[in-house]
Amino acid sequence: MSFLRGSANFVWCTTSVLGKGATGAVFQGVNKNNGEPVAVKTFNQVSHMRPHDVQMREFEVLRKVKHENIVKLLAIEEEQDGRGKVIVMELCTGGSLFNILDDPENTYGLAEEEFLLVLEHLSAGMKHLRDNNLVHRDLKPGNIMKFISDDGSTIYKLTDFGAARELQEDQQFVSLYGTEEYLHPDMYERAVLRKPVGKSFGATVDLWSIGVTLYHVATGQLPFRPYGGRRNRETMFYITTKKASGVIAGAQTSEGGPIDWSRELPASCPLSAGLKRYVTPLLAGLLEVDQQKIWSFDRFFSRVTDTLCRRPAVNIFDVHGVNLIKIYLHPDEEKFAAFQAHVQDQTNIPSRSQILLKGQVPILQLIEESTPGRGYPLTSIDEPLFLYSRENNNVVIPSETELPKFPVFASLVSVETDASQAKSACSVGHECKRRIDKIARCSKLSQDAVNAFVGYLTTELNKALDKSQRAKDFTKAIEDLAISVERGESIARQVFLNIRANQGSAATSSMGSTGTNLSSSAPSSTLPSFEMKSWKKELDNKSKELFGDLAPAITQLYQRYVRENSLKSEWDSNTRELWCPWAGKASQRASKLVDRLRDGWQHLLRDRATRSLTYNDEQFHVLERIKVTETGHRMKELLEKQAIPAITQRSDCLADWYKMAQTVFLQSQILDKDMDNYDRVLETFSLRLSQESKERYDMVCRMLDSWLPTVGKQLGKGSNKSQSELDERKKRRAIMEEGKWKDICSVQEQILLVLYKNEKLVEELSRCVLDEKEDSKSSSTENLQMLATSN
Repeated sequence: MSFLRGSANFVWCTTSVLGKGATGAVFQGVNKNNGEPVAVKTFNQVSHMRPHDVQMREFEVLRKVKHENIVKLLAIEEEQDGRGKVIVMELCTGGSLFNILDDPENTYGLAEEEFLLVLEHLSAGMKHLRDNNLVHRDLKPGNIMKFISDDGSTIYKLTDFGAARELQEDQQFVSLYGTEEYLHPDMYERAVLRKPVGKSFGATVDLWSIGVTLYHVATGQLPFRPYGGRRNRETMFYITTKKASGVIAGAQTSEGGPIDWSRELPASCPLSAGLKRYVTPLLAGLLEVDQQKIWSFDRFFSRVTDTLCRRPAVNIFDVHGVNLIKIYLHPDEEKFAAFQAHVQDQTNIPSRSQILLKGQVPILQLIEESTPGRGYPLTSIDEPLFLYSRENNNVVIPSETELPKFPVFASLVSVETDASQAKSACSVGHECKRRIDKIARCSKLSQDAVNAFVGYLTTELNKALDKSQRAKDFTKAIEDLAISVERGESIARQVFLNIRANQGSAATSSMGSTGTNLSSSAPSSTLPSFEMKSWKKELDNKSKELFGDLAPAITQLYQRYVRENSLKSEWDSNTRELWCPWAGKASQRASKLVDRLRDGWQHLLRDRATRSLTYNDEQFHVLERIKVTETGHRMKELLEKQAIPAITQRSDCLADWYKMAQTVFLQSQILDKDMDNYDRVLETFSLRLSQESKERYDMVCRMLDSWLPTVGKQLGKGSNKSQSELDERKKRRAIMEEGKWKDICSVQEQILLVLYKNEKLVEELSRCVLDEKEDSKSSSTENLQMLATSN
């Protein structure tokens, strides 16, 4: 019997079966012209018994569709021996999604990135069908193929359009197609239960099938599971039709037992809590039976677009849960407040308490609060953001679900049962490996989180020390200014006292010689009393906080935690004797053990294919069972006796360490705020000093301006000099008034310059007064001599 069959341009072997269905089979073939591998679909007698228009429907649909996520049609040819037409398609070497889910690695569902890829490609393929008014009517994992492109990327493609047909959104059909686990309940009632229900169906029946498929992809199991599976069909129908709105799963665990309803994905599902937030309502909408609440395709496509646009997720390592979380942020609509709300939902850390670092840098130094999701820095599971709490210093590892038990082989050899048990052992082994990988990564990230927080604290303490030094320098500058102001005011006060004294002396001399009272012509109101202010003393009182409390405290923190690096030393000391799953290569060891389990499973699968074993083959079979059992024990021991205790010990050390680190952080924050308050107080004092000293200087100038002309008239000399000094002083005042003090430093410089010039002016005035006094004395002496001579 020949297994080789062909058409004009293709040849295939009937032993290379890729898949079988109710109406035909798919084989792997080869293009005769270029040697390229292809997939060839042939049809059986059941297919040929269908009406001719139904037979031609699949050919017409394949000719009509052309999309990346739909298997490409290469040719439709006649088989050479007259068996009918065959469909030649591109070969998807990754196999069907059903086979992928059947692999022990995916017993509990696909990994998150792979699930999102399936969701994206499945919805894209379905949108192309709906754009062409087509309904598939047999959507399931077996009809979704994995294509590996030339660049190694994965593309999932829809295939098997034997049940597909054209159908408008508002049209109905009555024919029955599909696989019962994925059928809409209304179709299930007619097709499986054979009830004569006069119902027609719309295109939305594909949505139910998509919902069941996506649940299967996410969890590795079907959403609706009666006890006994397909043989319990009435219960299956009851579960799908009696479930409440929003329920996405129902399982019966015993014969005639109650149904366990669920509105959430199971804990064993590998999807992150961040993604479940969007996938769960998506599944609830797809698995809706209430006609008033059933989704449309447009709503499905819109919800998928909203979910997919949130990629890539923001990865965050929660220090207090020793756990990696994912935040799916909308690229345009959600900003920092929404981001913090997502974080709070998953960690229970309030927004006000969240400390988020990218490396050693606070996230708000990289983005603004108004930055949308697309502007956030890229992260990965190995380089996430680090999350700490300002208020909570506890570290609690979230509890995992109970690990499935490794199966125990029966004492008697059974090739059928042993292969099944070995597959179950592989499934448990892969679950162990996932948990070990998670523990190993979290042990590394806990170390990275410590380093990041130490670096952040170092930066903050450096800033605090710089701020303290600047405050000291600023205080010293203000102190110098205050001393200069006080000195200038002291000189001004002394000048006024001398002027008063000289006025009195000059007036007495003038009265004796001329009989004129000069003091009466210079009213005392022009020379009021001049009170000095104690600027230096006031500044000393204000700076006691800086020099007595703040600066020493900052210096102490800096010395201990920056120069001596006490926090890092404390962590290293506490964890030095602990085994680190990451450094100990726990993940690599787990991978090796999983490979051994899979080798044993493949060996037992080959034994099952042979059906009967020779004595020698049976002995090797038994040895493989022993290897699988022992490897399972080693895997479980690696997880439960090494990895879990190690991460528990490290989390305890992390909790103790963070209590110290949090205290240092809060101290640095308090000192930083105190320094800001001191800076504000000092700036206020400096501004008041500058303004009041300027006002007092202006007052001195006005007093002198009003006094000098009077003195010149009274003394009868030096009027030109006084007037020139007055003009010069007015010019200086005009120049000062034109200048605008832009900042405190420039104000200080101007005041110092004014005080210097003021001192010079005071010296000139003092000399002027002394000269007048000497002149008065000389005049009196001459008068007395003249009187004596005349006598």
